[in-house]
Amino acid sequence: MSYDYSIYYSHYHDDSEAHAQAMAACLVELLNNDVPANRSARVLDVGCGYGFALRALRSLGFSALEGLESSPQQAERCRAAGFRVKVTSDSVAWLSSCEGQFDCVLLLDVIEHVPVALQIEFLRAIHGCLAPAGRLIVTTPNANAILAARWRYNDHTHHSSFTERSLHFVLKNAGFDPIAIDAPKGIGRFPRRLWRRSAWSMARKWIVRWCWLQVFKAEVPWEKIDEISFELNLKAVARKP
Repeated sequence: MSYDYSIYYSHYHDDSEAHAQAMAACLVELLNNDVPANRSARVLDVGCGYGFALRALRSLGFSALEGLESSPQQAERCRAAGFRVKVTSDSVAWLSSCEGQFDCVLLLDVIEHVPVALQIEFLRAIHGCLAPAGRLIVTTPNANAILAARWRYNDHTHHSSFTERSLHFVLKNAGFDPIAIDAPKGIGRFPRRLWRRSAWSMARKWIVRWCWLQVFKAEVPWEKIDEISFELNLKAVARKP
C-alpha cells in the first residue's frame, strides 16, 4: 500500500535551507559524542529522510556517508543536498546484501515504523551490515515520557514505542553487545531567578518532571529509577562484538 508520508512530515519540516541547517545543528549535538572518532568511518543513515543527520555528520568531518530510504520523494531531497541514497522497498534484503560494509549505522526515529514482528529481523540485518566493533545509534519514541501516548500515536505509521527494557530486548536479540541506553530525567535544577520571564518555562518543566518522577517512585518502586529516561525519545548506542 502506498501513501504520501509528506502529509505528516511537512507539519514539522519545511523545504528551506535554513530549516535544514537548524536541524543539522541539533543533530550535531545529539550525535557528536557517540559517532566514531575516525572521520573516515563508513556511515549509513537508515531512513535518512531529507538528510538532516547526514548534513550533521558532514559538518563533523565525515565523508564516507550513505543514506537508505523507502520513500523516493524523501530520497530526492537528500540527494539534492549532495548525498548518495539507495531507495529500496525491502530494507532487510538490501542490508543483508551489505555484510560488514559499514562502521556506523544511524537509525534515528525509524525502528518504531517497523512492524513489531519484524523489528528484531530488521535489527539483525543492520547487525550484519556492520563491520566487527561497528556501532548502531538508535533513537525512538520513549514510552516512559509524560507525552508518550501522543508521541506514539501522533504519527499514523508508528507501530510501537519503547521503554529502556524493550529497546534493550530487541537490540540484544539482534546480537548487539554492549548496549548503552541514555537515561536523562530532564529535571535539572530549579531556576532561582524567577523574576526573569525566561525562567518561567524552565520552572514549569522542572515541576512537571519532578511530579512525574514521584509517580514512578510511587507506582513502580521496584524499578531502577536511574535507568529510566523521561525524555520524548530514547537513545541507545549498541555495538557489534
